Amino acid sequence: MKATVGQRYIWPKFVNNTQHNNIASNTILNCLELGAAEFIISSGARNAEIIHSILSFENLKYYSHPDERSAAFFTLGRSLATQRPVVMITTSGTAVAELLPACIEAYYQSIPIIFVTADRPDEFRYTGSPQTINQLNIFGMYAHTEPEDWKYDKPLHINVPIGEPSTNSFVPSDVRVTVRDFKSSAHISDSTLTSNTKKLQSFLETKEEINVMIGTLEAKLREPVFDFLAKTKLPVYAESTSGLREKLCTLNNNEISADRIIRIGGVPSCGYWRDLEKNNDVKVFSIAKNGLPGISRNSDVVTDVNWSQIDYSNVGNPKKCHDPNKVVNNIISNLPLSEAALINKISKVIPDESLVFLGNSMPIREWQIAATMEDKKCDFFSNRGANGIDGNVSTFLGLSINYKNAWGIFGDLTTLCDLNSLWFVDQIKNQNIKIIVINNAGGEIFDHVKSLRPASDLVKNTIKNTHNLNFKMWAAMWGINYLRVENPNDFNDLIRGPLIIELFPEKEQSIQFWNSYNN
Repeated sequence: MKATVGQRYIWPKFVNNTQHNNIASNTILNCLELGAAEFIISSGARNAEIIHSILSFENLKYYSHPDERSAAFFTLGRSLATQRPVVMITTSGTAVAELLPACIEAYYQSIPIIFVTADRPDEFRYTGSPQTINQLNIFGMYAHTEPEDWKYDKPLHINVPIGEPSTNSFVPSDVRVTVRDFKSSAHISDSTLTSNTKKLQSFLETKEEINVMIGTLEAKLREPVFDFLAKTKLPVYAESTSGLREKLCTLNNNEISADRIIRIGGVPSCGYWRDLEKNNDVKVFSIAKNGLPGISRNSDVVTDVNWSQIDYSNVGNPKKCHDPNKVVNNIISNLPLSEAALINKISKVIPDESLVFLGNSMPIREWQIAATMEDKKCDFFSNRGANGIDGNVSTFLGLSINYKNAWGIFGDLTTLCDLNSLWFVDQIKNQNIKIIVINNAGGEIFDHVKSLRPASDLVKNTIKNTHNLNFKMWAAMWGINYLRVENPNDFNDLIRGPLIIELFPEKEQSIQFWNSYNN
């Protein structure tokens, strides 16, 4: 029996172990050869043989969830945390389509997820038979389909046609397999790296004013990028997800002003970046792992540079910046029940070296503005690839396993889109997980969209998905402790272990904060 990968019959390629000569076990062995070490399972009858193979190999780590969409985002989080491929396994039919949102997010973040999707045999394709859809290239541009050409720069889709489940093809139990060390082959040639570095060097050598904008940044890049900024002394806007916000004197969004912009890492969430679409006078040079410019107008983009080869002698016109928190702290002190004040308090109570996951969209912006500038050496993450609000809690839980303390901060609508994510909590025991839900009765981010300000209340409330819900019973459903917070003092003496913290900011004070800040 053969499996299809893309539109070519080439599977299995790397391993064809005669001891495990069924397609299910060979699929798992091939995933291990590709560098995988963990498996996330959404079960069904069609993928039963694959699941049995995973459970039969005694030293494989796995997690399970009945909902494929949540499981796929959890897989994304595990791949981010482990810095290696993680396998997501589904049954056939529409279950496969549930993977698309996480696949898109992984594509824009360049995360190497392996999607293994069970299918009915080839003769059932295009017949309308039960549990049969056309899976070939179902993810389009967002996933590779040929493992031997995979560069670990986006997801890989492996379609595995299997007949009716048969215990005769199950492998023996308690078989040990080798989980190999992983080193990604997603690299560029020395000549390309040198060429990219020369392009950046040329962009730097100018008398024009340069500002640097840093979005989401891989941990391994933070030190070389910090050294680059320290040596150039260029003004910088560093978002919290860069991991450098607390280490630098960071510009506010309204202070960014330059003839040239260097963007490093993910696409910034601030308004200035969007305004660049219409400002062709500002030259833009992006260094982004996914090779995408992040704006539609003409600009330059490279995937990587050799930071150690930059010559800083001709870098022009650095300028000093001021303490970005001084003005904000003054406003917060007068509005202690505002949303920004509560975010500021959270940033102070989070322990050092914690995971901090910022859900889309307001938590990212409010943390940027209101969080403490004390460097607690935390690791920051968010799903800023496609900026969606789905799957954020699941991604956070996938990441949390690797941390002693893990804090996720989410809006109410973001949380509502991922309510069944907590299925994973019992599988990641002994974790000091804190899930913070900012309940401002809807999509508060839309109050900050200028084009919506003239709209009627009916239109605004519809777009904001205004509601009167709370999350106390959500916590009770999963047997997780719950805390209601309306005042910063409510954060005192937090219990250990999983805890859902629901924030209820005072609406009028929150409006006053933004009015004062914007003025």
